Amino acid sequence: MNRELKDVKRHREVTREQRNRNRIPVAAIVGYTNAGKSTLLNSLTGAGILAEDKLFATLDPTTRGLKLPSGQEILLTDTVGFIRKLPHHLIEAFRSTLEEAKYADLILHVVDMANPQMDEQMFIVYETLKNLEVIDKPVITIFNKMDKAGNQQIIRDFHADYTVKISAKMKDGISELLQTIEAVLREQKVAIENLYSYQEAGKIQLIRKYGELQQEDYRDDGIFVRAFVPVEIYDKVRTSK
Repeated sequence: MNRELKDVKRHREVTREQRNRNRIPVAAIVGYTNAGKSTLLNSLTGAGILAEDKLFATLDPTTRGLKLPSGQEILLTDTVGFIRKLPHHLIEAFRSTLEEAKYADLILHVVDMANPQMDEQMFIVYETLKNLEVIDKPVITIFNKMDKAGNQQIIRDFHADYTVKISAKMKDGISELLQTIEAVLREQKVAIENLYSYQEAGKIQLIRKYGELQQEDYRDDGIFVRAFVPVEIYDKVRTSK
């Protein structure tokens, strides 16, 4: 078991370095066990992850690519399910899987809104994230299983920047979730308006891959672009004029 965990940790570190080089935003899917994290990843990407009612069913976090409606690519990482009173030695053992949240650009907090202990489970998730020193990350709380929940519950999360209601299994609310992810990522970008020469068309490819292209007009004097780009590539997409 320890050897497997060490292999997982090494694999995650290599993968993380590759992601950092590629500058693709990462969203970590976190939540109490059985909240529907793997089902959400399956619904969004068709990843085929094991989705079952079993503690720590997702040991090695699975990362899959997702293209948002705007065309921007992001990576989604599924993490191990959190539980109440997780023993200290287990926190250490599973740190390599849980800490994906620490290096993510965005936290997707999946909550089983049909569970009577929903509020307690949300508290445990946030306490675990705090113990892992996951702070100052934008959080979208995804209230899942709305197809099973009644209307009697008050749905709120004061820790979240945004909240959405979905059914990952039925794929209801997925469109709103994708729009919300785009809104959060947009807040982390710089708005640009540039006129590129046709010789600089390669820079527009960078914008298309790592940013959000809003407008692209081909004119006699060049290509006019309005977009949002990550700070990390801003210098690379500046016009040479």
